[in-house]
Amino acid sequence: MKVSRMTDQLIKHLVSDLKSLEPLINSKLWMHCTVCLLIMAGIVLAMMGLRADYPTAIQDGAMLWKPGIFLLAWIGSMLLILDLSRPIERIEKWHFVPLFLAGTILLWQMIVQLPYLFSSDATLNLDDPNAIYCLSVIIGGGGIAMAMSWKFWFSRTASPNPTTLGALAGFSVGCLAATGYALHCDKDGILYLFIYYGTPILILSVIGSLLSKRLLKW
Repeated sequence: MKVSRMTDQLIKHLVSDLKSLEPLINSKLWMHCTVCLLIMAGIVLAMMGLRADYPTAIQDGAMLWKPGIFLLAWIGSMLLILDLSRPIERIEKWHFVPLFLAGTILLWQMIVQLPYLFSSDATLNLDDPNAIYCLSVIIGGGGIAMAMSWKFWFSRTASPNPTTLGALAGFSVGCLAATGYALHCDKDGILYLFIYYGTPILILSVIGSLLSKRLLKW
């Protein structure tokens, strides 16, 4: 009895400083990231404005398909993040649907733009002094969103695949920032998207993957 009492006291002493963590709630991550998306879009529109050729972009669909690619990719990556955030990995197949749709739209635009892909106009389109704003908004805005969501969500996860989770974190915030900037940008060339949108999203994905190796092990 004496040994048992001493053991109980030792256990109480060891756990006295422990604090219970609030469970991960999917809806909170959705709310957090949706607010980040709205803030990002609001800042872009307030400081840079809607794309100048808005009426034409509505008519030819660019106002819909370009932000739509990144919005669908963001939704798909968010669904996969939720799947990978807990110790038991359960990836729902339908969670890949938004990513598949984003890829389909991208492939459709590649086919549509194929005759002009390597023309002089397409090359001149890449020589854009405003491209620095695209890179800055996606990397800067996405980086801020990742830092906020890392403390809010990712630091509390127990993923069986932290490297993939970290890469998805970077990819997700990159697509989030790209969605906001696409409302302002009037460059719709597929090469422009791959270089000036794809590069910062890839950089954020690599950063997220590297951070996860150090910070998401459990």
